[in-house]
Parts: sequence; C-alpha cells; structure tokens
Amino acid sequence: MMPKYSNQYSKNGFTLIELLVVIAIIGLLATLSIVAINKSRLMARDSRRKADLKQIMTVLDMYYNDNGKYPPAGVCAYGSNCYVYSTGGINWIPGLSGYVNVVPKDPLNKGGAPWIDGGYTYSYGNVSADGQTFDLTAQLENTSDMDRCEIKKYKFLFNINPWCGSYSKQIYEYSP
Repeated sequence: MMPKYSNQYSKNGFTLIELLVVIAIIGLLATLSIVAINKSRLMARDSRRKADLKQIMTVLDMYYNDNGKYPPAGVCAYGSNCYVYSTGGINWIPGLSGYVNVVPKDPLNKGGAPWIDGGYTYSYGNVSADGQTFDLTAQLENTSDMDRCEIKKYKFLFNINPWCGSYSKQIYEYSP
C-alpha cells in the first residue's frame, strides 16, 4: 500500500520565504539594538566627561586654596592664550601633581584640541594674568546634549565670542 501523501511535499519544515522573513526581522532588530547601544555608549562617555571636569575643578580649587590662584597651563605664562591637553600624559596639568596622582583624561583621548571636530581631549588654559580664571573644556559626542555650547553659549576667556561661534558646537566648559 502506498503512503497517503507520497506525491505531496512534507508539512514538517519551513518554506524559503518564511526563513527569509525571519532572517530579515532578526537583522532589523540587531541593527536597531546596535544603534541604541552606540547611542548609550556616547552618552555614557559624555557623562564621564562632565564628571571628570567636575573632579578636575575640585582639584583646581584645592590648588587655588593653597596658592591664591589657579596653576598656569604647563609652561605657559599667566595671561597667555595657551592650553595643555589630556593627551599630554598622566599629569597633563603639571601644577596638580601634588594634589592628585592622575589627572583624568577624556574617555577617547584622541585628536586635537576639543574645540575642533573629532578632538576628544580635555583642555586647560587661558589662565588669566591674575590666575583667577581659566578655561576647562571638553567636546561632547551627543549632538542633542543640553550642556553643549550651541545651547549654553560658553565664552572663552580672552574673547567675548562663544566657543561655538568659530569652533565646534559640541564644546562643554566647566570653569569658574
């Protein structure tokens, strides 16, 4: 006796169309999750940048309490338009070596100055002639962060123009 379904396809598997639809859905979900994870990572790096600059400010205040002024920017004279960057080593703000073992660095710590697109470093400089004010900046990655220069209009010390007028709209400044 012949089986009842000998000339028909077996109903036990999936068709090629069904498999392709499932693979496409999995691919779409994977792409969406990767985008969400990348956005979370850059937001986390921006949060760390803000926390790091706050920590640096605390150490700078300790220096100020002991010396009556903030430290110069490396070998730069007070009152000069000069900066040091977190790419400069462990104690990239030399005056702070007695106050902290390691001065925090940008999570990416690459590129040029933070006011240039792609410059993910911290900068300290533009210390006034009397040592009372300075610029402490970083570049944020999240283009919708509410603390970026485009929203806050931070101004650098030796000029009344905002950083983002001539430079990156992603500047974040933490200064006195």
